[in-house]
Amino acid sequence: MGNIHFDGLSGDTKILSVGSLFRKLNGSQWGINLDFSPSQNKTSLGLSNAPVLARRRVLNPSAETKPAGYPLSFTIADTEHWQNKILEDYPIPKAVGTVERKEWCFYFLTDKGVQIFLPQFELARALFFHNAYLSRTALEPDCLNAEFDIQRFNSAAARINILPSSGYSPNLLNDYGSRRLLSWLLMDQDARASFESIGIYQKLNGYDKNGYRSWHFQFEPPKLFGAQFEVRGHFDREQKCMFVYEIAGIRDIKADIPEVVEIYHPDFKESVRGQGTGGARSFSERPPEHTVHDDAEANADHHPVPLSVPSVVFEFAKAFEARKVANKKQQAASGKADQEAGNTASNHVSVDEMTVFGDFPGADWDTVVDETDDVHLYANKFECFQNMLNELSARYGWVIESKQLRKLPQLSRCKKHLLNNGDPRCMAVVKLISKSKSYHILEVDTSDARNLLSTQILRFKSQHKLEDQLQRLEIKLLKGSLRWPNSLLAELCGEDGVVGVPHPKTDSADKGCLRPDSISHWAARIHARLIAM
Repeated sequence: MGNIHFDGLSGDTKILSVGSLFRKLNGSQWGINLDFSPSQNKTSLGLSNAPVLARRRVLNPSAETKPAGYPLSFTIADTEHWQNKILEDYPIPKAVGTVERKEWCFYFLTDKGVQIFLPQFELARALFFHNAYLSRTALEPDCLNAEFDIQRFNSAAARINILPSSGYSPNLLNDYGSRRLLSWLLMDQDARASFESIGIYQKLNGYDKNGYRSWHFQFEPPKLFGAQFEVRGHFDREQKCMFVYEIAGIRDIKADIPEVVEIYHPDFKESVRGQGTGGARSFSERPPEHTVHDDAEANADHHPVPLSVPSVVFEFAKAFEARKVANKKQQAASGKADQEAGNTASNHVSVDEMTVFGDFPGADWDTVVDETDDVHLYANKFECFQNMLNELSARYGWVIESKQLRKLPQLSRCKKHLLNNGDPRCMAVVKLISKSKSYHILEVDTSDARNLLSTQILRFKSQHKLEDQLQRLEIKLLKGSLRWPNSLLAELCGEDGVVGVPHPKTDSADKGCLRPDSISHWAARIHARLIAM
C-alpha cells in the first residue's frame, strides 16, 4: 500500500483496533471507529474503506511492511456450531484494544484444539467487502433485490442482470475473480443469506443516540463446509488461543452455482474488431501515488481507478465460469498496441459513492486474488495451437512429453495478466522430445490482440528448477508489456537456444481462428526450427 496515502493520517499509521460503526441520523454514509498508533486527529474512516481495514495493517507506509501476527492455517467442519462472543472474552486482555472490546467475534476450536477468536467484521471483510460498493450497501436490508435481477435457466446456466438503477459500477467486473465472487454472493443461497443478514442485524440491533446511529457489527456466517483458513493474529501458546487480526485466504469454498453465469450491465459493449488492435479497458492509468480523501464524494464523470492493496485469496472447490455479456456493439479502436492506459488518472481520489457533484475522481479497491483451479475453462483459447501440436506429432514424429496451461500471475499495478474481457491470460508450456533432446514451446493467449507474440521454442540450459525459470519468464513478460524478455531468454537458454516463430497470418476480424492449411504451415515451420537448433 506504499502508493496509497490516506488524507488526514500521518505516515506509518498502524490500525490497532477496529470498533463500532456509526452514521449521522440525517446522513447516509457510515463510518467505523478505529484506534491508531501513533494517535491521530482522526479516530475513524468511512465504511467504503472496509476492504483495507485489517488490524495491525500500516496505512501510509514509508517503506514496505510485512503482515503482522502469527500465521496459522486450519480447516473447519462448518460454522454451524461457532459461538458468538465479544472480544473482551479473549483470555489475554492486553491484546484487545479499548475501542473494540464490545465488538462481536466468532469463537470455535480448531482440530488441534486452538481457541479461535475471529472478529465478525474481519470475516465479513474477507468474504464480502472486496470493494467500496459492497461495503456500503451491506448495511441496507434488501439492497440486492433492488439492484440485481437473477435468472436461472437450468442447473448449468444462469444470468445476472445489473439493473440500470444500480450503483454497481461495470468497471468492477473487468476481473474474472470479481465476477466469480459477485456470482457467488448473489446466487449461492447460503452466501446471499449471510450477506443480507448484515443489514438485518443493523436494523434490529443498531441504536440511535446523540444524533447518531451506532452498531456493533454482527452477521450470520455462511456454512463454509470444509473451508480452509489462512489467518494471522495474536497467538498465545500457553493458553492455545488466537485473536485473528487478518484473514489472508479462504480455500475450498463449496458453492451452489451453475456452470456458466452470464453477467449483463446496460453499459457493457461488445467490441467488434476492426483493423489493428482494440478492446479498450475502462480503468485509467495510475500515477505513482494516490491520495484517498475519506470525507469527500466521488465524481461520476470520471472512470474509477483500481487501487491495488493486500488481497484476500479466494479458492472455490469447483470452478465455474462468470462472463460478461453485452447487447451493444462498438467498433474497437485501431492502430494502438495497448489501450489499457487511456488518460492518466488523478492523484487525488475518493472511494465514496459516486455523484455528479462529487469532489474528486472515483476509485475503488482491488482486493481479489482468485486461485480457483479453473485453467481448464480457458483451454479452448488454444485450440489452433493444439491442432498444430497434433500435426507436429503425427506428421513429424515429435513426442509430446508434457503439456500444461498456466495463468499468468497477478502483479501489483499491472493488468496485463488479464484479457480485455477480464478473463485470465494463459500460457501453454509444452515439452517435446526427439532423439534424447528436449525442447519447450511457449504460447501465450493474445486473442485480444494486445500484442502479437510469436511462439517461442526454447532449449533450456538446465532442467533444474524449471518452475522457477518459468515464473521468472512470466513476470518479465508482464513487466515488459507483453513482450518476450530476450535478455532473460538468452540467460536461460543461450543465444542459440531461443527461436521465435511468428503466427500464421489471418483475417483481423478473427485472430483466434486459423485455416487448416495455415496450421499445417505453422507446424512445418516449428519443425524446421526445431531440427535446426
